[in-house]
Amino acid sequence: MLSLLLAHVLGDFYLQSDKYCKRKGLLKIKSPFLYIHSGIVGLLSWAFVPTIDFWLYALLIFITHLLIDAAKSYMGEGLWSFLIDQIAHIVILCLVAYQYVSHCLLAIQRFVCLDNMSVPAFVFAILCCMKPANILIKLILEQYKIGETESCKSIKNAGALIGSLERILAMVFILIGQYEVVGFIVAAKSLLRFKETDTAKTEYVLAGTLMSFGIATLCGLMIKLLPYHSF
Repeated sequence: MLSLLLAHVLGDFYLQSDKYCKRKGLLKIKSPFLYIHSGIVGLLSWAFVPTIDFWLYALLIFITHLLIDAAKSYMGEGLWSFLIDQIAHIVILCLVAYQYVSHCLLAIQRFVCLDNMSVPAFVFAILCCMKPANILIKLILEQYKIGETESCKSIKNAGALIGSLERILAMVFILIGQYEVVGFIVAAKSLLRFKETDTAKTEYVLAGTLMSFGIATLCGLMIKLLPYHSF
């Protein structure tokens, strides 16, 4: 399952640009990038599960990814279309992982760190804490109309970078058991905004920070509490 999730995150978030995503939304089923993107996800899935008998499942992932993304292009942009799209992809991957039984140890399963922590799981969590988390937080803030003022727009690019860095730091501290350091970072960031007179900017930063650290905490606990064989 972890192999398929890694392939999905890489293909869906890191191997397609915002420009091509917009073109998919405009051209919908006629967009050539829709087929290229789905093909990349299918090939990545096969690359991460490199067994000959997985080709049929990789083809299934390609077809279902194509259909789900095509349906999303007609739903429009927004938080709910994003969530439905990602949940649908993950459900398909869960079904594939449930049906497919590998008769050999996959290469990704050989990477184990201290205390049975999976290195690929750590990499997966890092990837989730960056671009996917930024997109999710952005869509939630837009859904509740937080950060629509000009003063907030000026810090959004920097906020995405800072958010990615703070989530990675928070996750690492959680993995080594330093929970109080995470609380200290949240408190320190709050103090920096204590004298801020722009209420809209303060609400934007506070909401983003709470969601950011919430995501980092969930990712850290996922790796720390779940045993290696669960992945």
